[in-house]
Amino acid sequence: MRQKLPNGYEFDSTIPHPITFRNPEGNVFEVLILASNVVRVRHFTKNTTHKQQPQQSDTYYEGFKVKKSKKQQSDQIQVETPLLRIVIELPSLRLVWYDKEKDPHKPFSEDLFRRAYAYQPLSSPNNTDNDGGCGGAIWHYRKRYHDDAYFGLGERTGPMNLSGRRFRLERLDSMGYDAETQDPLYKFCPFYVTLSTTTKRAHGIYYQNFSTTTVDFGQELDAMWGPYTCYHAESGPLDYVMIYGPTVSSIVRSFGILTGTARHLPPRFSFGYLASSMGYAESDDAQTQIEQFAKQCRKHDIPCDGMHLSSGYTVMSDSGDRCVFTWNKQRFPQPEKMAARLKAAGIHVFANVKPWLLHQSHPDFEPLKKERGLVWDDENDKPSTVLQWRAGRYTMGDASYIDFTSQAGYTYWQTQLKTQLVDKGFLPWLDNNEFSMLDDQHSYACQVEPKSYDDPVGLFVPSMSELTNKRTCARNVGTPIQTLLMAQASYQVLRDAAPTQRPFLITRSSVPFVQQLVNQTWSGDNDTHWKTIRFNISMGVGASLCAIPSGYGHDVGGFAGPKPDPEMFVRWVQQGIFWPRFCIHSFNTDDTITEPWMYPEVLPTIRDAIHLRYKLIPYLYSLHVIHAYRNNEPLIRPLLYDHQDDPETFNQQFEFKLGPNMLIAPVALPDETQRSIYLPLGTAWYHYQSEKYFVGGQTVTVDSSLKDAAAPLFIKAGSMVCFGKVMNNVHQMPDDERRVQIFPERWNKKEDEDDESGGSKIKRHTFTMIEDDGKTLYHELEGRAYTEVQVWMEAGPDIIKVGLKILNDGYFPDYDTVWVTCPIASETRRLVFIDPQLNEVMNIQDFPRMVDDHTMHCYYGLPLPLNSKKKEKSKVI
Repeated sequence: MRQKLPNGYEFDSTIPHPITFRNPEGNVFEVLILASNVVRVRHFTKNTTHKQQPQQSDTYYEGFKVKKSKKQQSDQIQVETPLLRIVIELPSLRLVWYDKEKDPHKPFSEDLFRRAYAYQPLSSPNNTDNDGGCGGAIWHYRKRYHDDAYFGLGERTGPMNLSGRRFRLERLDSMGYDAETQDPLYKFCPFYVTLSTTTKRAHGIYYQNFSTTTVDFGQELDAMWGPYTCYHAESGPLDYVMIYGPTVSSIVRSFGILTGTARHLPPRFSFGYLASSMGYAESDDAQTQIEQFAKQCRKHDIPCDGMHLSSGYTVMSDSGDRCVFTWNKQRFPQPEKMAARLKAAGIHVFANVKPWLLHQSHPDFEPLKKERGLVWDDENDKPSTVLQWRAGRYTMGDASYIDFTSQAGYTYWQTQLKTQLVDKGFLPWLDNNEFSMLDDQHSYACQVEPKSYDDPVGLFVPSMSELTNKRTCARNVGTPIQTLLMAQASYQVLRDAAPTQRPFLITRSSVPFVQQLVNQTWSGDNDTHWKTIRFNISMGVGASLCAIPSGYGHDVGGFAGPKPDPEMFVRWVQQGIFWPRFCIHSFNTDDTITEPWMYPEVLPTIRDAIHLRYKLIPYLYSLHVIHAYRNNEPLIRPLLYDHQDDPETFNQQFEFKLGPNMLIAPVALPDETQRSIYLPLGTAWYHYQSEKYFVGGQTVTVDSSLKDAAAPLFIKAGSMVCFGKVMNNVHQMPDDERRVQIFPERWNKKEDEDDESGGSKIKRHTFTMIEDDGKTLYHELEGRAYTEVQVWMEAGPDIIKVGLKILNDGYFPDYDTVWVTCPIASETRRLVFIDPQLNEVMNIQDFPRMVDDHTMHCYYGLPLPLNSKKKEKSKVI
């Protein structure tokens, strides 16, 4: 390693923005004010391979001030926004960050003194001008405070708090990984949140660089420099965005805006049970087995909306090799008919596609080689060669990645995807798309740009427009660009094939920006082990902070390893039903298939759990629209996300929240029938299974049986949960029932009586149900073909008021009544309903009633107050 520490920087006052500094060596340092709490920092050095030149920014946040001062031996430039004060020390570069309002004298972040912005000169023996165009490495060192906790970096194993560990941001095919210790995995996201356990304030930092990266949170220690964190990328320039909260939630929302919101809502079926197993497609009678699966679902009363078709369908009959976009007609004699039959049963099929061609057996390898549609080895003037899976377990062969930056490779992918899969009735499942390489000097053509992605502030690095038609090595461009373009190419095929329908894409790997076009991802090929259940939770809640595709989940039951035993399987399913993506998937080493009915003795519990999942789909879908689609917030989140004022939540990693009002505490140890959990301070919760009421700020213990449909579930007091009915699949029949359960706050006379001014302290709580057709993009049009039904509740000392309000009625749902109950047997206050037009109490005896056969809860039917004219309009749409 050779590091150069630049010096001699002076402020260039001739440029109003970005705030610019230069040194005699020609290096340029820029500070760009994007918002009052969002600042971008860029450092261009002589070793910057990308020839992008610093220039005056036309769009920026204007509410900042710059002033010059002197302190001891250094000059200082101070930049102030309404929220931040940034001190830039010269002539060596060091930035010190302050919260002007909360603590103007104590920094919340600061660069390491005299070592903040190091880089590797091009003259390094290991990085010469003749290195194939690959630029030098960069480092960013920051002072590490002892009370800081770190969260994020995409998908990381082990504890949710990453303090004291080092991570390599590269992507590998980590089949059977250890969920507690393995690194790296499948996701690339150089973004993390720093949360002070003392001040309880947070900031985030995102490094916009796609080259292989290492981030150190204190594993490295040097007495000369003191405690520090280190970001290291193998190719420059350095380009990062500082986001100040001080709340974690505001940082996550800001990061979501910077990297782009999901383009469309997912189809409603994607919230159903999505089945999968490698074993089906590996069998000689694969088509028969997969079609039989649908019949087995009906036999055992298991709803299902999707089936993942693993790569066994591509196995060549002669060589046994897996060749993407080919069909094994012995295993699958009639693929189109299979897709049609499954679709008739309400099951969508997602076909596995891999981004490489095997040299010896793929029929398209030589033609695509001639067109240079593959990643290229320039030194030997031939396709870049990697070893990839070819036939049975642990077999490998020479292969080359399709170069999605090349016009030939991009066009090839789209043509094959359309003709071999989409036209036959299959949806793409993008797998093995980590694009790991042994030689990062192999090159990309850089002819195709990621133009389908929104880039609000121009973050893409390198700028593809400047690399267009200029072959560039993988180290500089970064393998994540391949993942982005693979998703873009696939997305465009789906949009062209069905312009009015919602596209649905699944990807194993994810990188920043891909969440705009991709609906679902998962934690990859996990191992069948009790600790996998626990640490997949900490992985998932950490990843949720990083703008990954919002439809996130895990392989329930474990992918690699032996089949789960009955107890483990039940515990996995009991919590798996609450993740946005619910998929049971396996490639068991004992050649078994993990199926809902695999253990007759626990089938009733598995069935009840999946039925509960389907009842919750209206709730899940509404949460997704409100939080993920509209506000860039995760559905699955750590407890600290909503309870940052309580430091006890900072280390809660084996439980998770679904939206702001559901808390799930999985049982993930064998032979346990109870679960203890700390409930956040300043809150109150109902344990759903027992109806017990608990005040937060304490650890409680609840029972959990293997016969329960769900893991211990807590509902926040003051919230509501909506339910639909169980169907064989989401669109099997009209979705004509909507039930709402209310969980009112308790009345505390001392705390909740009227204040001295006479104003009522009774809070109004709301939940909004989103209703649309679940299939099309008509909700995006000017007519806004969706309905928002707001249910509100006010819990006073004697009565609980409930009412409905229509916020938008551009779609006529299948139901005209909302059925409401309070499921808490100990609740003695009178339930009353309010007329939405007259705002008057309505006689509860005038409402229709319905008693649930299983719970004996009595529901009252509130008529849906839709505008009749809008009803007719929605029918026309």
